[in-house]
Amino acid sequence: MVVIGSAAGIALGIGAARYVESLLYGVKASDAVMLGIPLATIAVAVAMAAVPAVRRALRVDPVEMLRAE
Repeated sequence: MVVIGSAAGIALGIGAARYVESLLYGVKASDAVMLGIPLATIAVAVAMAAVPAVRRALRVDPVEMLRAE
């Protein structure tokens, strides 16, 4: 889901950048830094959201979990 969302965000970002390029002087539609910063922010947010779930999963004893099922 993150990959699909990132791809859609990049596509929409390029479209929005072209619009902004027509309004502002010196802004390029394909500026890698301006596309990379939001992508990196989203990736960090995804990693931060996943860490608590992974830590909880690592604390579970697999043998006890299998016995419970």
